[in-house]
Amino acid sequence: MLVIALPHQSSQAQLGYSHVFSDGFKALRTGQAAASVLSKHSGSVVGVIPVTRMSWLTIDLPPMGKTSRLNAVVHSLLEDRLLDETAQLHIVLPPTVSTQGGRVVVAVCDKAWLREVLAPLQAAGIRVQRLVSELCPSEPSQLHVMGTPQQSLSVLTHAQGVTLLPPHPEQWSGLGVNLESLPAIYAEPAMTERVQSLLQQEPRLETSAQRWIAASQSAWDLAQGEWAQGRAQRLLRDIQKLTQDFVHAPAWRPIRWGAGILLLVQLLGLNVLAWHENKLTQERQQQLKEVLISTFPNIHLVVDAPLQMKRETAKLQQSVGAITGHDLEFMLNALASGLPESAALTNFDYSAGSLKIKDLRLSNLQQLSLQKALQAKHLQLERSPDGAWLVQSGVAP
Repeated sequence: MLVIALPHQSSQAQLGYSHVFSDGFKALRTGQAAASVLSKHSGSVVGVIPVTRMSWLTIDLPPMGKTSRLNAVVHSLLEDRLLDETAQLHIVLPPTVSTQGGRVVVAVCDKAWLREVLAPLQAAGIRVQRLVSELCPSEPSQLHVMGTPQQSLSVLTHAQGVTLLPPHPEQWSGLGVNLESLPAIYAEPAMTERVQSLLQQEPRLETSAQRWIAASQSAWDLAQGEWAQGRAQRLLRDIQKLTQDFVHAPAWRPIRWGAGILLLVQLLGLNVLAWHENKLTQERQQQLKEVLISTFPNIHLVVDAPLQMKRETAKLQQSVGAITGHDLEFMLNALASGLPESAALTNFDYSAGSLKIKDLRLSNLQQLSLQKALQAKHLQLERSPDGAWLVQSGVAP
């Protein structure tokens, strides 16, 4: 997955995009590159809107029976609270909205800026599947301190939205910020010492790459309206996310271990079964060799025990004058048992265990009956290209 941090100024997009390659949970590599370089990436792409470009407002939705009027109602409720026209703003509702109404938080950003900052990516052929905010409303509240001591930014995320705080902590109390009640304070590496000194609390280390990756997992998806994805793209995105979760998510680790162990046991079982079957086959082959050598002591080299046994048995039968399945007499007796009484063999040729019968006419029923009779004698019946019938040995009953 490629997570691209969109710059605050759209003009900076021409210089390149800060980005991170991730499996969805940790950073694989980070960097900054032009859109033409990032276009070589194949996979899901997430665009992160900086916190300085997002506004979060709370509105009270009335009960509505039809969701088709939802956008119109939201725009009408925000008209008096926004400096710009609602048509110029990208307004996104939370992932789930009840038709019963109630207080909700909506995300707002400038459409013109979003078009400009995404234009180089689109020109390079990069399709951004998801748009997310760098920070989203959270419950419980969290404090994020980013940047450097010379240019820092403090952001408070809470249930009612995301608030950009003044640069001095002394001013935060006027905004209702209670540092003692904050369960988590995050700071970038350059700000950890200063945060600990000013707030008298040890913050959790959070790099910008880690923040972008966390944002990519947000339930908020700002790729709506003119940036919306089709049903096929959304389905592919969901499949990719499910695959990433299964392969990399810590919560899936026991299942991954279980599946791996089960696969290993299956492979081990198949190998044991194959070894056992191979051993049985070798034992049968050895038994056939022993039977062949004990029956025909003149054979010293065994290459194909069943074939050699068959040949030696045929020689033995011929030496004592016994009839074999290759003899003409045997084939004629078998034909006599299967042919109708009205049939007569007037034109046939015999050569090397093959009997060719000419001028023999059989109905379909007679042909089936004859084939069954010959199969019982280890013989097969075929039709030659010239229309004659061929009787040959070598078929199991």
